[in-house]
Amino acid sequence: MALSNAYKTGPAFKNSFNVDSTGLTQGDAQDDPAIRLSLAAGIIADDVVGSLWGGLALNAAIPQAKNNALGAVIRPATETNANSFCVFNQANHGVISPSSGVPQYMATNGIHFYRIGSGARIPLPISPQVAALADGSTAVDEHTFSWDPVNKRIDIAASDGMAIKLLLVSMTGNMAAEEDSATKNVNWTDAPLGLFQI
Repeated sequence: MALSNAYKTGPAFKNSFNVDSTGLTQGDAQDDPAIRLSLAAGIIADDVVGSLWGGLALNAAIPQAKNNALGAVIRPATETNANSFCVFNQANHGVISPSSGVPQYMATNGIHFYRIGSGARIPLPISPQVAALADGSTAVDEHTFSWDPVNKRIDIAASDGMAIKLLLVSMTGNMAAEEDSATKNVNWTDAPLGLFQI
């Protein structure tokens, strides 16, 4: 993320004001009174390079005993090591800049997440192969999916996947985070999202 002048005022971001009431917002967990107390917090490890944002898979680890700290130590997930997903819920400290409209969290920042198994329903970015499953006739079990750390999205697992369930695919009207590969700026775009129960 490039923060050349984080407090500079600029025009509204593309797709930041939406008049359509359909669609999902990546990383914005659905309201559920039975699940909301499962929202957890942690600190992004100081060796994490780049930024994190809602809807990304995480590896939440127990802190070292010598640190005597509460909360998990957070790192980006790998394909085989993902145990939670970052959310924007109650995370009012994300950095937004004129060049990056998606709230982002950097090393040593606090971050909110739900662990897999919590039952939270979270809109997550999906591959075209996952979107194609929404054909009205394909049955999908909960171990079908894996995290693609390169493209930062849910994909079809080559073998036994994560224990998450696909509830819905929303093709348009969404606010999905997209990272520019050159500048590392993260902005909203309209792309397919899947509503997953994790």
